Amino acid sequence: MVCPIFDMGGVMANIAISGGTALSLFFAYKVKFPSTLFSYHPTLLGFGWLALTPFAIKYLKESKKETKKEAKIDKVQKHGYINTVVIASTIGGLFAIWRNKELMAASKKQVAKHLVSLHAKVGAAAAALALLAFSTSLYKTYIRKVGTTDYTWKDKLHRWLGILSYLTSGLAILLIVNGPWGKFNLGRVGMPIVSTLIVSIQSLVFGAFLFA
Repeated sequence: MVCPIFDMGGVMANIAISGGTALSLFFAYKVKFPSTLFSYHPTLLGFGWLALTPFAIKYLKESKKETKKEAKIDKVQKHGYINTVVIASTIGGLFAIWRNKELMAASKKQVAKHLVSLHAKVGAAAAALALLAFSTSLYKTYIRKVGTTDYTWKDKLHRWLGILSYLTSGLAILLIVNGPWGKFNLGRVGMPIVSTLIVSIQSLVFGAFLFA
C-alpha cells in the first residue's frame, strides 16, 4: 500500500520529469534551436523522450492506483495524448535530420547516406518500437471492439514495446553524447555528467513503478 502522505513513486517520477525537461532545454540551447534545420532533430527528440515520456509514464502509473473507472480512464487518456505528442515529435525530429542530410549532400552533388552510425541505427530502432507500441494501443483502444472505445485494456506486448523503446531511446542519446558531438559540445567533463543524468532519469522512471 502506498503511503498517502509520502508517495515515493510520485516523487521519483516528478524528479525524472524535472530533470528530463531541464536536459531537453539544455540540448536545445547547445544546438542553438531554431537556428538550423539540424537543431530541430535533438530538440524535438529530447523534448519528446526526455521531458514528455516520463510525464506519460507518470499518468499511467497513477491510473493503476485509481479505484473509480472514470478517474482511471482520465489518466489513461492523458497517457495516450502525451504519447501522441511524443510520436509526433519523434517523426518531426527524424524528418529534420533526414532532410538536413539530403540538403547537405545535394549541395555537394552527392547522394545522402542515412543510418550509417550506430547512433542512427539505435535511434531508428527506438522510433520503430515506439510506433509499434503506439499502433498496438490504437488497435486495442479503437479497433479491437467494433463500435466501442476501450481504455481499460492491458497488453504485455504494448507494455514491453514501450519499455524497450524508452530504453533504446536512452541508449541512442548516450551514444551521441559520448560520440564526436559530445566531445565537441560537452567536453571531457560534460560528457560523463550528461550521461549520468540520462541514466538517472531513466532509472527514476522505472523506479517509480516499483513504488506504484
